Amino acid sequence: MMLIAQLIGIAAFFVGIYGFLQKDDIRFRVLMALYCFVMAVHFFLLGTQGTAVNVAINGIRNLVSIKSKSKWMMLAFIGLILMMAVPNIEQWYEIPPVIGSLLTSWALFSITGVPLRLILLSSSCCWLLHNVLAGSIGGSLIEASFVVSNGISIYRMIKESQVTPAAQG
Repeated sequence: MMLIAQLIGIAAFFVGIYGFLQKDDIRFRVLMALYCFVMAVHFFLLGTQGTAVNVAINGIRNLVSIKSKSKWMMLAFIGLILMMAVPNIEQWYEIPPVIGSLLTSWALFSITGVPLRLILLSSSCCWLLHNVLAGSIGGSLIEASFVVSNGISIYRMIKESQVTPAAQG
């Protein structure tokens, strides 16, 4: 079972990296939803149901945020995370991923572009801290890769926004 869980985690790794390399917000959100669903299976197989539930909620949230920017939807997802993730916290280092999920929930329904990616970068740092402290080698590698690939995308997006029409001509 552990081997299957790790293979699923590796598959999620590739989906997530591909997602963070996207500049298009819709494509990015779809791929990140897929990543979340694969990670939910991974965490479930590893026996961490609270984290699996949190990540599954995040996947649904990512999809809903494509079509809706409703503050009510944002509040609903924040409420779901608080009701379903917080009661499952067993160690203090499980708090940062909840904070990351809450920040991401706000960001997906409120902002786009570089500001969105900066919040997601912060969220990845929260998850990275958790995974390092929890001793999750695979999870740590995934989040460290997200930090790097998201940083590359942020850099590319900022660089492209600095191109003036005169320089394009």
